[in-house]
Amino acid sequence: MTIMHLPNLSSVTPHEYLAALRDVDWPAFVPTRDLPPLRAALAGLEQIHGVTEAHWFATERIRELGALLRHPDGHPYDLIGHALSPCGRYLAVGSWCGDDYERGGVLQIWELAGARCVNVLDGISGGVGWPDYPRRIQWSADGRRIGLAYDTNGVGVWDPFGHEPEPIAAAYVTDGYSRPPVFALGPDGSRAYVVAGYPEDGRAQGYAVPLAEGEVYEDDAQELSEPVPDQVRALLKDENLSFDRVFWSRDGRRLYGHTYGWACALDAVSGRVLWFAEAGRRVDAPAWSRDERYFAHQSRGRLLVGDALTGQTVATLPEHPGASELSWGAHGAAPRLAVVVPDGNDANARPHVTVYDNGRHRYDLDLALQEAHREDEDGTAWAWSPDGLHAAALTADGEVEIWSLGDVPGRVGTVEATADARGVVWGADGIVVIVGGTTLRFFLAATGQVIGDFAFLRTPPEPRPLELDGDDAGERLREEGEASVDPTFALDDATWAVAFEQGPVIAPRGREQDLDGVLAWTVERRFGWPVRWGALDVLPDAATVAERVGPPLEEYLEAFRGRTEPAPAGTWPPPDTATLDDLFALVIDAVEPLHEGWDHHVSEGLRHAARLRARRGEPDGARALLDGIPEPAQRVRGLADVAMILAAAGRREDARPFFDGVESQAEAVIDEYNAAFVASSVAGAHAALGDAARAHAWFDRARAAIEPETNPGEHRLAVAWALIECGREDEALALLRQSKENPSTFYSGPLLAYLIRTGRDRLAGQLIPMRALHAEEWQAQGWFDGWDAVELFVAAGRPDLLSAWAQIYGGGYAYEEHLAQAGTNARLDPARARPDQVELAALAEAHATLMKTPRTQREHPTGQLVLQAARCGHLGAAVELIRSLPGNDFNGRPGHAFRALWTAATGFEVESW
Repeated sequence: MTIMHLPNLSSVTPHEYLAALRDVDWPAFVPTRDLPPLRAALAGLEQIHGVTEAHWFATERIRELGALLRHPDGHPYDLIGHALSPCGRYLAVGSWCGDDYERGGVLQIWELAGARCVNVLDGISGGVGWPDYPRRIQWSADGRRIGLAYDTNGVGVWDPFGHEPEPIAAAYVTDGYSRPPVFALGPDGSRAYVVAGYPEDGRAQGYAVPLAEGEVYEDDAQELSEPVPDQVRALLKDENLSFDRVFWSRDGRRLYGHTYGWACALDAVSGRVLWFAEAGRRVDAPAWSRDERYFAHQSRGRLLVGDALTGQTVATLPEHPGASELSWGAHGAAPRLAVVVPDGNDANARPHVTVYDNGRHRYDLDLALQEAHREDEDGTAWAWSPDGLHAAALTADGEVEIWSLGDVPGRVGTVEATADARGVVWGADGIVVIVGGTTLRFFLAATGQVIGDFAFLRTPPEPRPLELDGDDAGERLREEGEASVDPTFALDDATWAVAFEQGPVIAPRGREQDLDGVLAWTVERRFGWPVRWGALDVLPDAATVAERVGPPLEEYLEAFRGRTEPAPAGTWPPPDTATLDDLFALVIDAVEPLHEGWDHHVSEGLRHAARLRARRGEPDGARALLDGIPEPAQRVRGLADVAMILAAAGRREDARPFFDGVESQAEAVIDEYNAAFVASSVAGAHAALGDAARAHAWFDRARAAIEPETNPGEHRLAVAWALIECGREDEALALLRQSKENPSTFYSGPLLAYLIRTGRDRLAGQLIPMRALHAEEWQAQGWFDGWDAVELFVAAGRPDLLSAWAQIYGGGYAYEEHLAQAGTNARLDPARARPDQVELAALAEAHATLMKTPRTQREHPTGQLVLQAARCGHLGAAVELIRSLPGNDFNGRPGHAFRALWTAATGFEVESW
């Protein structure tokens, strides 16, 4: 027996239906054909008899098909885009990457029947799309592929029901855009049109790219061959024809789009302009009908409807000023157009929706909808039903109203929207979805019954069930490919739970009914199956799961064996036992895993840290840092710097071992780009060690190398620093005054901090009014015409220097609060090295807030808390937080370790000179 031959529910008992299920030829079961009718039949059986043995039996068979248990959580960032499949049965929602670019973003596929997430592609490089960039998720017309803008400026295509987060094919043809490109996915998903490139011969801006497999770059992409006609170029004022929004017709023949207040159609093969017509901009930009027969837009005080094949206007209607949305529906072959006006046509009109049928005014609905921003996001406040006889409207009052739009319009139901609702989608089988930034709500249009309610990015305060000693087994399962997603999810705002794809679930006792509201068995990553229809193995903790599972889970949960209770959360901040030595050691450990692409940053950081060790009179510590520098020129420069600092402090015997052989090493590494840097360091070391002749020769060499390179400002400051360090301040000041342009504050700030720290107040005061010799009026009027110096003076507790700054630059700034804070800092006990009770309380409060932040959005606030801890001297807290940051990127753990070191050791957040 096949599923299609099962008896009618009205004629059998549950026992008889179970017997019929036992007779089904299950090896011949085809999910795409058989699962939907079986699921519908069992849903009907449940309505009459509840969950029966027939449900349990069918669930066992479904699990034997390789069903996976799926939870709906895991987005690292807000939902930044969504798209309904052409069949209306699936909704794709995507999230960006959050703080960790390398972790990637998430694409989820939701089956509207049952309102459950059935597939997740987790780890899409760089995230899905970009915030405030719409239409970066597109289904192919046949629903078999889904196209995404991803990885900042790439376009890729995926199997929406596959399992790989890597695309089937991808195109990188934008020459390094910093945002996702506008694109149109071809109807079969095997090609795309990507708006990119810089055509010089009058062709449309864009490439037709194949998306069969592999990666496509500019050299492999094809520009549309036919030039844009002269009359069109004249209308564009000789600008390129470059689409703001574009889509590919379902028959594959045409590209429709709009640009610069114009709408047009191109031949999809040649790029020939088929028609070109004036159209509105931004919110007045054209909207195409679902059948691609018409487009509508507002222009020059009129609402115009055009023929999509010819571009000719077929209906001219009254304008609707303030309209935020044009939405096409259809009733049979007749097109329907809704115009959403949130604020009314004029000062006396009420918000409303106007409906046109076949270009004729039908009626006005007294309805205030949420204002949509269709130029910035995918959400719409109005959604037609597939048959065009009903619509869902997201109101300004935070509700979704269902309207019947037959001969006499009327509201037939209301459902409360989520607080962050951004739009509504009407799918197949009368299911409406409310899409928010962090929420999805599914309901039946006919009854208003909510069938699914989901919130993302929740962070319960309790410990995560799979986290032990800072390691999270769930995250490792995902990272190492043993699970498609992290199995840990938020069951509610206060409770973590775990759903392993193989079946075990970790959740508090008594929460089984709540689990049914979020989990589903998924078959072929396409169909959901209710978990209440079978035995769900719910266990209290990871230790219990560890005793029951085999590979691969047993390896990841081994550490939990024998643990009867979860590890208690420690109080925060931790004991303040760390020292500056621990921070110095941490920077060495933090840079060790980085690949060579970070060599320059690593070398700079370690060299400055070695300078700091030398200034503290710690030559052994300086040596350990210098040994880790990967770039030879930076290592030579660092050796000379340390020798110079030690010798200038009167410790020549400690300095000489660092300088032995450096001069010959310098000759081997000097090139046209680093000559000023290396030569000035060697010169300063010679001067500090008492060899005036060699110092003079090397300083001359350094000065001569300042200007030829394209970055003379940084060179000049490096030479000036060496002169100052070896006691030649007047020469340094003269050299700085020769600057022809303002140096970057990345370098002038550290120099100013150095002068303050080393007590060179006279020179610091002379630096404040410095300005480029040839600065134009529109350029910065001084080296410190901004807040960089102000922040240094405040941190140093130097209201006197801030007052001197204000004499020159203060007229355009409200700096009085900074002056007061600088005075307060001046009164602090410089010997105080530990945080007081107020500072400890502030750290604890900030940490509690951090723990409520989604893990994927913690990197930036963690970095801020690192600096807060370093400023008040709680190095134990700083070290613990730094270790929690990503270690594969200099901007994560290494960069924050250096900043914490500078802050704790010097009081300034800039590197130590």
